[in-house]
Amino acid sequence: MNEAIKVNIDRLPPRELERLFMAKFRLLLTEVFPKSEVEIHASPARDLGVDFVATVQGPAGPRLEFLVECKSQPRPSQVPEAPGGLRDSEVPAVAIEREFNKDHTLKIARSWVFAAAFVSPRLAEVCWERGWGWFDLAGNCRISVPGLLYLDRKGNQPVHRLSRPDANLGTPEAARVLRALLMPEHGAVRWASQRELREAIEPGVSLGLINKVVAHLRNEGHLTADGKDGLRVVDPEKLLLAWQDAYRFDRMPRGEWFTLLKGADIERAMREVNLGHETRVAWAAFSAAERQAPMVRQPKYWLMASEDHADWVREALKATPVETGANLTLLIAPDRGYLAGAKDEDQAGPCTHPLQTYLDTWHAGGRGQEAAQAVLERRLKPSWEKITVP
Repeated sequence: MNEAIKVNIDRLPPRELERLFMAKFRLLLTEVFPKSEVEIHASPARDLGVDFVATVQGPAGPRLEFLVECKSQPRPSQVPEAPGGLRDSEVPAVAIEREFNKDHTLKIARSWVFAAAFVSPRLAEVCWERGWGWFDLAGNCRISVPGLLYLDRKGNQPVHRLSRPDANLGTPEAARVLRALLMPEHGAVRWASQRELREAIEPGVSLGLINKVVAHLRNEGHLTADGKDGLRVVDPEKLLLAWQDAYRFDRMPRGEWFTLLKGADIERAMREVNLGHETRVAWAAFSAAERQAPMVRQPKYWLMASEDHADWVREALKATPVETGANLTLLIAPDRGYLAGAKDEDQAGPCTHPLQTYLDTWHAGGRGQEAAQAVLERRLKPSWEKITVP
C-alpha cells in the first residue's frame, strides 16, 4: 500500500489526500488511546482555518481536540506564524487553547497540528517554533498537549517520492551567495535588494543564480522579505547548519604531503607565498580552528591554497606527496571565494575565515565536530550578535 502512495501521491486530488491524512492521524491516536473512540470530521462551520478536526477522550479526564491543517509538499515558509489566530507573543512551544467546566476543571484541550506527505527536519523545526505539532504519511510525528500527551516518532522512511530542492546549496557557486549572507564583516543581516547582495559576493555570480538561491532559502524559512525588494536572514546559525548539511567536503581536491618543516617554518613559507598579494595559502580546518578557537590539538598540518598556486606552496614547504605517513594536508580551493576573508590570527599566519573553518573542520573527521562547534560558539555567534538591525 505504501508503494502505491509513493508512486501516486502527487497526482491525488486534494480530498483523497485529505482522507489519507485522516486515516494516518486516526491510526496514530488509536495507538496511543486504544480504549477511546477517535472522531475525525471536517472542520466545523465556524472558521477554524484548518482542514479537519480530530477528537478523543483522554484517560486523564479532559477531551483532546486536534485542529489539523494539511499540505501535500509544503515549504517551511508556508507554516503560519501562529495557529488559531493567536498573537505571536501568546504562542508557547505548542499553541493550545483550553476550555473549563463550571467547577474549573479542564474540559477540552485544543492543539494545532500540521500534516504533510513528508516532513523534513527543517519543516519540523519551523512547525515546532511556530506552535504546531506535526505528522507525515510515514508516521513520523511530534504532537503535544502539555501535561496530557507527548508523541515523538522519527526515522520512518518517506512513503512518496520527494521533489528535488529548488537550489543545490552544495555547489561552489551557491556557497558564494551563502558566504555573503553570513559573513559578519559585511555588517548586514538584511539587504535592500538582490543587486546589493550581489556586490558582496566573491567571485561574482549571475543575478539568476542569486534569485534561485534566495528563492530556495525563502521557501525554507531562512530568509524573509524586508520591504519591497529587500531580504533578511532570519537566523544566521540555522542558515549555517543548512549549508553544513549540503557542504561537499569530500569533493574538495587535496594533496597528502610530508614535510620536515615545523609550525614556525611553515608560517614563514606561507608569508613568502602571500607576500604582496591576496591570500594564496592559509591555515585551514583543524589548524585554523586551533588558532581561532583552541579546543582540539592534533599533529597534522592543514592548509588551503588556490589551485594555480598549489605547486608553488609545495615547493615553498619542501613537501613530498606520499601515500602513507602524511603530516600535511593541502585543500585545493575550488575558487577564490574559499579564501575570502582569510586573515592573520595573532601573527600565526593567515587562517581561512571562521565560516570556512567551521565547514571544513566539521566534515574533516576525528574530533572535527567538536573543534567546529568551538569556532561557532567563540567566533561566529559573538560576531553575529554584534550586528545591529536598524
